Amino acid sequence: MTDQGSLEDVLVAMKGLADLTRLRLVHLLKDGELSVNEIARILEQSQPRVSRHLKLLCDANILERFREQHHIYYRVPTHGLGYNLASILSPFIPENDDQIAKDHRRKLAIAEERQMLNLEYIEKDAPEWTHLHKLHGNPDSFKYSVTSAMQGQAIGSLLDIATGTGRMLEILGPVCRQGIGIDISKKMANVARSKLQQQGLSHCTIRQDDMYQMRFAADTFDTVTIDQVLYFAEQPDAVIEEATRVLTPGGRLLVIAFTSAKSIHNIELGLSPTSIQAWCRNAGLEPDTPISLPGSQANIVLLISTKPY
Repeated sequence: MTDQGSLEDVLVAMKGLADLTRLRLVHLLKDGELSVNEIARILEQSQPRVSRHLKLLCDANILERFREQHHIYYRVPTHGLGYNLASILSPFIPENDDQIAKDHRRKLAIAEERQMLNLEYIEKDAPEWTHLHKLHGNPDSFKYSVTSAMQGQAIGSLLDIATGTGRMLEILGPVCRQGIGIDISKKMANVARSKLQQQGLSHCTIRQDDMYQMRFAADTFDTVTIDQVLYFAEQPDAVIEEATRVLTPGGRLLVIAFTSAKSIHNIELGLSPTSIQAWCRNAGLEPDTPISLPGSQANIVLLISTKPY
């Protein structure tokens, strides 16, 4: 199906929207995914009733669904017929309507609950991510370096592998067509998911997935990023190979790594640019000259490699 859809697709979608609860659902899910439990709480309806409406909207290609362990999430797609119809419809939904306003307040309350859980997780179970980000120095300078390095070619569809807190989606999300971040950790995926919704990056989404064997078809993404991940990988070359598989011909892989830094949990945070280039070449990529970013606590390398046509 094309982004516009056939005339029959449009007719089915319009019929699916002809219900007050389903209009509320589309408006609620246009900014990002929510679980069935969260949706039922916001709408103050039973899960079976909500699920019937959600199924109809998915069958009409207005919403998409995906599973993470025991939870099922729903959202307006990041592109296609559902995204286009929701974008057209959104300005006509009165935000001052009593029901819409109540939905919004309940959604904010759930977002605050998520944020509290995320902060607790980062502080207790994943403090290394905070440490890693501090080693980069000034975040605005780092962001400028990344966006400058990626100029000259459209970001297009973006995949961030082992997204962590979703930082690369925050940096490149505003200039990509659509973005997906994956992480094996459900709790970390929730951290990134909350950040994207706080930033209003509704065209970006998060999935729980294995970086060694991702669910995506070959030649799917125009840009793939791997930010501060390869030291933690048992097989960094395999991660590069899997990234290459999902990259479109002519697409770019951006690897970001420290060339020297202190260790975390007995893992040395330092990779040779030569090693990264070798992994990229072995995967069939053509690496550019590394970009070095000297830092006060650690030096960083940005390496862009292109998948040949």
